[in-house]
Amino acid sequence: MLRLQIHLHDLRTPALWRPAPDGHGWTFGDSHLTPYAHPCLETGMTVTEDRALLVIRERARGSTTWCSTSVGADHVAPGEYQTRWDQARTWPLGYVLVELTRGQVQLHASPWGVAPVHLAASDGTLRGSWDVLTLAPHVNPRRFDPLSVVRFLTYATHYSSATLLADVATVTERATATWTGEGVAIAYPEPAAHALPRTLVEDADPAAVFETILQGVIDRWEFNPAQAVADVSGGMDSANVAMALAQLYPGRVHTGAMLLAGTMGQQQRRRRHELLANGFGPDHAMRMVDHLPFNPQDRRRRGRPFDPQEGPYAEARDVLLTDYAEHGKRVLFTGLGGDEAMKLRTAERERFGVRAAAPLRQRDGVPAFLGPLGRELFPHRFEGAAPIGPTLWSILDCFGAFYPQHMRHGIWPINPFAAPEVVRLAESLPAEWRHRKRLLRDRLTRCGFSREVSHPVMPENFQDILDTAMRRHGTDHLLDTLDRGSLLVDDGYLDADELAHAATEFKTSGERTFDVYRPLILETGLASLQARR
Repeated sequence: MLRLQIHLHDLRTPALWRPAPDGHGWTFGDSHLTPYAHPCLETGMTVTEDRALLVIRERARGSTTWCSTSVGADHVAPGEYQTRWDQARTWPLGYVLVELTRGQVQLHASPWGVAPVHLAASDGTLRGSWDVLTLAPHVNPRRFDPLSVVRFLTYATHYSSATLLADVATVTERATATWTGEGVAIAYPEPAAHALPRTLVEDADPAAVFETILQGVIDRWEFNPAQAVADVSGGMDSANVAMALAQLYPGRVHTGAMLLAGTMGQQQRRRRHELLANGFGPDHAMRMVDHLPFNPQDRRRRGRPFDPQEGPYAEARDVLLTDYAEHGKRVLFTGLGGDEAMKLRTAERERFGVRAAAPLRQRDGVPAFLGPLGRELFPHRFEGAAPIGPTLWSILDCFGAFYPQHMRHGIWPINPFAAPEVVRLAESLPAEWRHRKRLLRDRLTRCGFSREVSHPVMPENFQDILDTAMRRHGTDHLLDTLDRGSLLVDDGYLDADELAHAATEFKTSGERTFDVYRPLILETGLASLQARR
């Protein structure tokens, strides 16, 4: 939500901050605060005797606010300042608060954790951005955070203020970041309360309750439906969000998807055709196989900086987002968080015989491709975790790269499944309603869709796309990287011989995708940041 650059000498008189001459943010001396400009966001600065408060937040429908979509500064009495401060902390959607006092800056994040601000401090200057790539030139990109590297390589779901770059910290949900001229201090909040499964009363109708809650959550944001688009891949999560939008704004919201290949893609097209037959505007779709990661024209192969956290489908996603933007779309509704909301607890998985597949080959209980430093750090990979928040770790963890990718296209993503009400409802349901996403499938059935829509024969996912990309481009690129010299091998995180063996095995058998993909995308991403120094 925010980019900033604050010099310590500009914190002597916080009350003198003013709107920037160009109308973009606020400034004083050599320092600036620049919110992300978007019709879904509002901003405002309140100034009193010795302090200033900047608010950047999502617009809430029907809420009275002193903020606006334009830049201004209100000078108020201390009592009014405190009232606004107290009210800002209870805003029902995402926000970032920045308080400037003499010699100190504090940033406060909302419980939603959207578009988190990343911070880096050096030489009496604090820099921050919603896009970690813009901070890379201001830190040493060769200084990696060891535990973050191991967590990324080993798929360890972990949410914390640490990033892959040792000198960059993230202001996590409900956290407070403080800077007084030295390093950035991040204070975590207390853990949030969560629900346990309960017994349903007779004649309870979870699907109807879910529909009401989902529609209420979506209607909380202030947005223009004519500028909105919904991801509709065909999955249960995005389909349910899209159906709620069609019910609230019939015919006004566009749709879009990244299309799969082969027989899975044929099924996806049939299901999407039925889903989109009524209630939506035009559809935007693109073939993923035409935009595979690590292809010779790919930005990752050409050394352009990218965040490894964006994942393997960033190229295809960027094509789709560009199409959305060219058609005037500024808001994107996603099904992100549906998997997390519907997940089973450990005991529930055992009861239903659901076993989590181990994606990585193990050696002595440790992923085989780890080098000596990686193996040493592996047992400590969950240290430093943020406390659990109102929503779930795995959703929050992806926001650091997910939001920037969309914001670069002028698009603000909205993720209704991350809403605390949806999370609480799902957690409180008996396991039978979460197993195989029964809650979501039942709702689609009630909407009149065929069994192929609600219970497709083939599970639709991007695994085949990733396998194809690694066969065509990825493994050779990994082997070339190992021949040239790998940063992560040199540092001891990865074992070059084991990686080469895994790449060769994948080329012949198609197995061990994740053993080769994850090291490749991290190595390539971190290497791309070195050129920005």
